[in-house]
Amino acid sequence: QHCLGGFVAKWLARKFAMAPPRESRYDKKIWEVVDTLISILTVPFLHAISLFGSCYWITTFDKSAFLFMFMRFAVLGPIFFILAFVLSPFALVGYILWVLLNSYVNIQPFYSVSSSQSRYPSEGHYCQSKFTLCSANLLLCLEIIGRINNNRNVYWRVNEIARRLLHQNPLLNLNQNLQSPVNREDIVQSKLPEVNVFILQEVFLRLFGSQLIKHLKHKYPYIIYDVGIHRMDTNFCLLGSGLFLASEYPILEANFHPFTYNTSYGKLICYGVLLVKLDLGSLKKNDVDMQAVGYVANTHTQAFQGKDQVLVHQLEEVRLWMKSFIRDTHNADSEIVVFAVIGGDFNCDNMSSGDRGTQVLPLWNEYEDPCRVCAGDDQPWTIGTEHRQRMLHHPLVQNPETFRKILLDDIQRRRYILDATVKEQQLDMMWIAPSLDPSGALHPLREGGRRRIDHLIVRYGDEVSPSAFWFSTVIAGLTDHIPVALMLERKQY
Repeated sequence: QHCLGGFVAKWLARKFAMAPPRESRYDKKIWEVVDTLISILTVPFLHAISLFGSCYWITTFDKSAFLFMFMRFAVLGPIFFILAFVLSPFALVGYILWVLLNSYVNIQPFYSVSSSQSRYPSEGHYCQSKFTLCSANLLLCLEIIGRINNNRNVYWRVNEIARRLLHQNPLLNLNQNLQSPVNREDIVQSKLPEVNVFILQEVFLRLFGSQLIKHLKHKYPYIIYDVGIHRMDTNFCLLGSGLFLASEYPILEANFHPFTYNTSYGKLICYGVLLVKLDLGSLKKNDVDMQAVGYVANTHTQAFQGKDQVLVHQLEEVRLWMKSFIRDTHNADSEIVVFAVIGGDFNCDNMSSGDRGTQVLPLWNEYEDPCRVCAGDDQPWTIGTEHRQRMLHHPLVQNPETFRKILLDDIQRRRYILDATVKEQQLDMMWIAPSLDPSGALHPLREGGRRRIDHLIVRYGDEVSPSAFWFSTVIAGLTDHIPVALMLERKQY
């Protein structure tokens, strides 16, 4: 009897823990009203204090705009300070309410958008043979954080990024560019292929998530945004995870786990992994119609871990949580798993000696990275994805086609992309310049401009294999990462 009771309890826990996401975080309208009140009390203060700090933080883009800089220092700065001071009591009340709300109310850890406009309806649709996913870190955060990262105005960037993400060329999907011989000219592109699923990072504010949705929802009717679990022991009820997913396929189930291990500033952010199960249609196997499903994990680990092996712990948690999510939500009798993909900003590369701990994780035995040869060695056609932030405003970085040509050059790429020579992840990586030879000249290196920290990896043994991979300059000049895209094709038996 005790065993039976335990079995029923586990079954009920799984049944109610794993369910199609509801539109709102809250199961009752009253809590949505309280959430709106909290936003009214806190959001104006956050933007005012952010804009105040931004007036006095100089980026490389500002150095020629002397008149505007004077206005910022002498006029706009004091105005935003006064505004923030006036709004601060309201923000304090809002923060207290936010802590109480998240302490005593059962809250779904994200908002969900669902529309009937999908090109891939669940009923009667046969599973397609190709699937393309794209991962991109967008740096959509408070303006002061963007400026510390040497980026431009976030209120302009969010709409421009959304517009450019839709610059997709379906002809790229016809090229199986991972077939030997692999040509870097085919791998690095100024546009994206046609993308079925976007996994995005650093979409930190609900406002910016809503702006992205406005542009993307017509092509991607299934979206999860504003992801995070807000607790005092997780993130002090401050920043969420920044994770965002937009899909052409219906979302069957979703869950989020915050990392249990972080350090320093990471304790203020709800870094973690968003887990999603997608409806890919129907698929016949052994003359039996099965429901085809795909699993996607979107993650963002903590940067600048220093001497502490934060990323080893976090990436191992990603692997274990993905395995548990698939085990708990997959019905082997009626479903077939077509693919399981983990992607996002891992904040570590496969070549730097300082990232050796993450290069030998069990993750790489279970998931295939088409850009990786083995621990410590990438495919020769790969490039890095982390910008030298000091160079973000260089004119050659602003145009996607011009920047593409730079990335193809083993010498010039080093001026704008970090080398995979990191010994320890420290804040000075944001400003470090490429190493020069004794004569002061820049020369090519095996690791030159190849710090590849944005990943898309696929589980071994499922119904697909990687057929194409791209590094895209489509959002050049708008963020400090290069988006990556992966195309999977169903195996032919």
